[in-house]
Amino acid sequence: MALSIYFTITILLLHFAYHVQKPLNFLQNALIFMMIAIITRQCVTLLALEWHYLKMTENHWLFICLLLCRDILTPMVTVLFANYYVRANTPFYKMAAFLIALGVLLAAHKLAVHFHILTYLKWNFFYTTLLNAGFLLATLGVLKLATFLQTLESRQNESL
Repeated sequence: MALSIYFTITILLLHFAYHVQKPLNFLQNALIFMMIAIITRQCVTLLALEWHYLKMTENHWLFICLLLCRDILTPMVTVLFANYYVRANTPFYKMAAFLIALGVLLAAHKLAVHFHILTYLKWNFFYTTLLNAGFLLATLGVLKLATFLQTLESRQNESL
């Protein structure tokens, strides 16, 4: 049951991401996706295997759900957040994009806890909220870095 739900959510999110208007170019979106995928992979690995705050499932089928959530859903939600953040004109819409993206990330995590993909040991939902907010703030940092590199490159090309 959990695997079919996660596949459905992943396919719907990828279709939505494909059809939404993206003000960022492919390279910026790919950079955000890759950096957040690396950060989420490291955070979940450290929290579960090194520090024993979370326990990952032993079931092979449910582990596929964890991989989908960790390696596709979370980075794709952050890429969509970055695109909506850039398109937002007012601080209200930027905050709304942040809160909606945070809500989606928390819902995905709550679903993982519900299906016993992740089990809390020394962890709680408040820490998860802080961690996901950190992912979104890291997205903004990578976005600022990508735009800085793009402006630096355009200045360099103008001087030629």
